[in-house]
Amino acid sequence: MLTQNNHAGNRPATLTLLWALGAAAVPGAFPLHAQPAAAASPAPLFLTATNATNNSLAVINTRTHQMDFVPTGGAGGASGNAGGIAVSGNLAAVVNFGSSNVTIFQRKGNSMQPIQMVKTTSQPLSVTFGHDHLVVLCLTNMESFPVYGNTVGNNDGIANLLRGDGTAAQVVSFDGGVMYSEKSGDIAQLSLSTSAASGVSGPNVSIPLPAAPNNNTPFGMVARGPYVYATIAHSDLEALVSNAKIVSTANGPTPFMDPFGNITHAPCWNALSGQFLYSADSPGKQLVRFLVSDTNVFFDKAGVATLSGAPTDLYVQGGLLGVIDGGDGTNSNASIFTIDSEGELKLTFSVKIPGAINGAAIIQ
Repeated sequence: MLTQNNHAGNRPATLTLLWALGAAAVPGAFPLHAQPAAAASPAPLFLTATNATNNSLAVINTRTHQMDFVPTGGAGGASGNAGGIAVSGNLAAVVNFGSSNVTIFQRKGNSMQPIQMVKTTSQPLSVTFGHDHLVVLCLTNMESFPVYGNTVGNNDGIANLLRGDGTAAQVVSFDGGVMYSEKSGDIAQLSLSTSAASGVSGPNVSIPLPAAPNNNTPFGMVARGPYVYATIAHSDLEALVSNAKIVSTANGPTPFMDPFGNITHAPCWNALSGQFLYSADSPGKQLVRFLVSDTNVFFDKAGVATLSGAPTDLYVQGGLLGVIDGGDGTNSNASIFTIDSEGELKLTFSVKIPGAINGAAIIQ
C-alpha cells in the first residue's frame, strides 16, 4: 500500500493500488514508468548455397523475406547429395566441393559472416555437427574436426568409406557416432569420439540392406538420438536403423515405376518434426509424409507439398520447414512452409535463386 499526507488535515490517506495506477498526474504521487517491451527474438534464417564456381551462401530472412548473398571464398559444384550445409548454435558449415574446403560462418544479426576455412583432403559433399565435432563426408573418405566454441580445430580423424567409389551422398551424427550413405549400395557407420579424444575412426560397420530389388540406391538420412531414418530411394523405401540394423521399412508412394521401368516416385532426402518425417520425392516433385517412432515407420500421406521442380534437400527447425527444388532448370526455388499440429504444411513464401543450389538449413 501507498501512504500520502492529506494537506486538508493530519489524517493519513490510505491508497489502494488501483488508485495508484491512475495517480501519475497527481502532485505528490509516485511516478509510474512504462515497462520496456520484451525484445523480439531474432528471425530464423534459411540457408542454401548458390553452388557456383564462386560459391555464395544465400541467407534468407524468414520474416522479412530479404535475401543476401555472402561469398564462401570457395568453389561449388556438389550434386546428388544432401546436408551440404550444417548448423550448430550460431555456426554454419558450407561445403565448397570444387575447392576441397568447408567455410565456417557465424551468425551476425540478420546475416552470416565467414570466420574460418577448413581444408579437406578430398572434395566435400555433406557435413554434420555432433559429439563436439564437425564431420565432413568427402567423395572417398570421412574427416572430423574438433569444435571449441566458435572455432574449428585441426583434423583429428580420417577414415576411408566402405566403397569409396565417389557415390557418397550424406552423413548424419547420431548417439552411436556417424552414419553415411553411398548411392552405389551402402549405409555404414563409423565411431566418433568427443573433442577430448580422437575423432572419426573405423572400422566401417555396414548396415545390412534388404535383399534385391529392395536395396537400390541408399540416399538420404535424418537422425534423432540413437535412431536413423534412411531412404533406399530407387526401391521406394523409408527405413528405420537401430543398433546397426534396419528394424522397420515402409513403402513410399506407389506405384513408383511406370510400365517402362522409369521411376516416378522415390523418397530421397529426410527431415523430422516430432512424429512426422518429411521426405523429398524428387521424381514426383513433392514432399511426402511418414509417421515414425523408435520402433516403426509408416507411410502417411503423399503431396503434403507440391513443388515446381525436383526437391533436392530440406530441413526442419521449430515449426518451419525449408526446402529447395530445381525449379525450371535455370532458376531454383527456396521455399518456407509452416508445420501445424497435424503435420500439415502451409507455404509461407518462395524465392528464386539462379542456378542449381545445394544444401538446406535453418539457423535461429
